[in-house]
Amino acid sequence: MKKMLLILILQVALVESLTEVSGYPGDTIILHSGADPSWKLSSIEWSIFSNNTWIATHRNSKTIIERVDRYKGRLELNISSGDLTIKNLAKEDSMEYTVHFTNTKRQNSGNKTKLTVRQRLQKPTLNKTYKSEEGGCRLWLLCSSTDNGVDVSWQGEAPGVTVFNKLNPDGNSAILKAFLKTTQDSANFTCTSSKNTEKASTNVTLKCDDDKPQPPDPDNQYRRRDGLIYVFSMMFLLSFFIIPFYREV
Repeated sequence: MKKMLLILILQVALVESLTEVSGYPGDTIILHSGADPSWKLSSIEWSIFSNNTWIATHRNSKTIIERVDRYKGRLELNISSGDLTIKNLAKEDSMEYTVHFTNTKRQNSGNKTKLTVRQRLQKPTLNKTYKSEEGGCRLWLLCSSTDNGVDVSWQGEAPGVTVFNKLNPDGNSAILKAFLKTTQDSANFTCTSSKNTEKASTNVTLKCDDDKPQPPDPDNQYRRRDGLIYVFSMMFLLSFFIIPFYREV
C-alpha cells in the first residue's frame, strides 16, 4: 500500500505544467511533451482521463499507438522528442492529455496538455431585397450568422454609391442599404463574421438589373390585399340582404 502511494505521489510530481492548445475539426495538431532536447528518452507514456488510460507508449524500444479504438490510424509518436501528433481532429478529442517520460539516466518528468477542438465559423448568409427606381435601384441586404458571440459587419465602398451600414444590437447581423445608378457597372461589398482572431466572409456584387423581373412593391401588395378584403366584405353584405329578399318573393 505504501509503495503504491509513493508511485502516485511521484507521478503527480512528474507533471510540471499545463499547456493549452486548440485546433479545428479535421486538422492535424502536435502535442509537445516538453522533454529536454538533450535527453535520450527510454520510455514515453501518453494517457487520457483520470485513470491514466494509455493511448500511445514507447517502452523497451517498442512503440504502440493503437491502444484505443477512437485514435486508431490517427496518432504518431516521435520517440526522440516525445511529441504526440493527432490527425483528423474530432470534437471528442477535446480533453487533457498527460505525458510521462524517462531518459536513459532514469530521470523522470512529465507534462499535461489541454486540447480544445473548436468549430470553425460559418460563412454569413445574405438576404437581398431589390427595388427599381427612376435612374437607378435601391437594395437592402441583411447579412447574418448562425454562430453565437460573433460580430458581423460590412466592408467595401464604391464611388457614387450611396450606402447606409447598420449594425443590429445582437451583433449577429448587419444591414446594408445602397442606392445605385443604372449607369454604374457594379459595386462590391463583403460581409464579415468575426470572433476573437477568426473570420469568415461572404462577398456580394451589387448591380442594377433592369432586365430582370423584380418582386412586387410591398406597398402595392398591401393595397391589393386591402382591395380584395373590401370586395369580399361587400359580397358578404349583399348576400346577407339579397338572399332573404328572394325568399320572401
